[in-house]
Amino acid sequence: MTHKIYAPNIHLFAFHLRNKSSSDSQPDTDYNSKLLWHKYDQICAKFQIQEKLDLRDVAEGSRIALLTGATTDNILLPLEGKLSLNNGKGIRITGQACPLQIYDSYALGLNIRIPEVENNQKTEDVDLTVFKDFNPDQCFLPSKINSHINSSLGQILLLTAWLPQKQAQDSHLWKEIADQCVQNFLGEKDKDKCPPLYQEGQLFDSPIFEYGIPDQSQDYGQIFVWLFLGEEVNGNYSARADENFCWFYQNFIDLFFYRQKVIRAYQISREVYSDVKQQYQDIKKIINETTGHRLEAYATTQSQDKTTDHRLEACATTQSQDKTTDHRLEACATTQSQDKTTDHRLEACATAQSQDNQRSLSEAELLDFKNKLRILPKLDLNYSDLLGQLESYSLTMKINAQNYSEKLQQLQEKLPKDDLRILSVFSDKISHTYQEQIKINLSYFGHSSGLLYKAISSIRGIVEIEQAERDRALEQALRDKEEADRARDKQAEKQEKRQQLWLTFVGTGLAVSGISSQSDAKQPLEAILSKLEWKGSLDDCPKPEAGLYPCLSYSVVFVLFHILIGVGVGAIVAFIVDRIINRRSK
Repeated sequence: MTHKIYAPNIHLFAFHLRNKSSSDSQPDTDYNSKLLWHKYDQICAKFQIQEKLDLRDVAEGSRIALLTGATTDNILLPLEGKLSLNNGKGIRITGQACPLQIYDSYALGLNIRIPEVENNQKTEDVDLTVFKDFNPDQCFLPSKINSHINSSLGQILLLTAWLPQKQAQDSHLWKEIADQCVQNFLGEKDKDKCPPLYQEGQLFDSPIFEYGIPDQSQDYGQIFVWLFLGEEVNGNYSARADENFCWFYQNFIDLFFYRQKVIRAYQISREVYSDVKQQYQDIKKIINETTGHRLEAYATTQSQDKTTDHRLEACATTQSQDKTTDHRLEACATTQSQDKTTDHRLEACATAQSQDNQRSLSEAELLDFKNKLRILPKLDLNYSDLLGQLESYSLTMKINAQNYSEKLQQLQEKLPKDDLRILSVFSDKISHTYQEQIKINLSYFGHSSGLLYKAISSIRGIVEIEQAERDRALEQALRDKEEADRARDKQAEKQEKRQQLWLTFVGTGLAVSGISSQSDAKQPLEAILSKLEWKGSLDDCPKPEAGLYPCLSYSVVFVLFHILIGVGVGAIVAFIVDRIINRRSK
């Protein structure tokens, strides 16, 4: 069942940063600051609207109307065009455009409507399916098709329509009518593909419905449907909702602007949160790989070892202090029992510690640790930067939520009797939830910076210890080699010394023996032989008649005599040479 509506309106509130956000890590040279004005041109082309935006250049940082010649009382550009219907007919439409600069951003308020009065006559009611013709080629939507005109701060669409008297009195139809308005505007035949109803309420005595979850990026953005309930007086409809909306139009632009700033900051913070979470997993993985089994297990082993030592020492002390007291022995036995096989734990702990101390890192492990020492500081820097971005977006949300609350409070002061609860839900609940979520994220991930610092220190300690051990091992190896070389040189020196002494001894002995044999040694030798009762003369030996035996005897004795002289003199000379060498070596 379709319903009739009167004077349907489309209100677009789009917002775009004048310059790309400074929080973005890389500058975007293709950033289009005039995107909203291009969006305006594209929409106007769909409705044969000829009016162009004549904008003036203004300095950043103020809230000001951008239309050339705009005054305090006149900041709107009237529009007129044609709405093409499916049946080939056309309906005259009117509207208005309101380009603004709001501090660091541009804002565009664009309205297209079927007028309430035409030629001083009330326009006819139309079927609500007309909303389908208000969105040709999805020109109002920030969809993937029109991604090139997506504004950086997003947009809000407000569909308004007057309800005829009969439908205005039946509140059960309001949600159904609102659902059909959204469904026809989006061109969706399947209602389930439309954004869900987020909240509903009353604003200025007329029902209003919000579709779409604010913090989720959607092709449709946020859509409000506001159904005006009024009375017909002298052929004209009148409703407080329509009057107040027109009167406080600028206030609504400001409210939607700050709302979108909060929502967009939260949406980007969710992207940063995903990056932080992934970074956290990477850091945790590296820490587990490098220090998990080596540091934690070793620390646990040492802790168990210390506990075991204390218990064993206490037990041994108890036993030694009173070896004959059964009571103390039983207490000690109880202590041993409570320790749950302390001896086994001590042995296991000692074995583990011994293995850990004895086992040095392999070359591949050491290189891996050094590589992680190069990676972790960069991860720490990126991680800290991401946490800083989260804090920045949290601050952005807080500031703009306060601005939203202030603008809403100003509106409430002007309309003290009106219920603005549908608008205050955002500041009282939604934005507060967003800020609390980021606070939780920062609390959860904030401690990881300290953990990462400890991991870097631990790994650096392991590498330094390992490097020191290797340096000591190398130093010891060099020292051992030096001692071995010194011992080898000393052994060679001793051997050379023995050779010198031997050569000295032999050479001297031979020389002395030769000299002695050439000298006249008959008298000494005859004196010696006479003492031995030798009979005969040495002069007789060369004579043949002296006989063979005396000559042989003489020759042997003569040779032995000179050899003994050589040996004696050689030994004396060798002793003197050895003393001289030893004295020089000292």
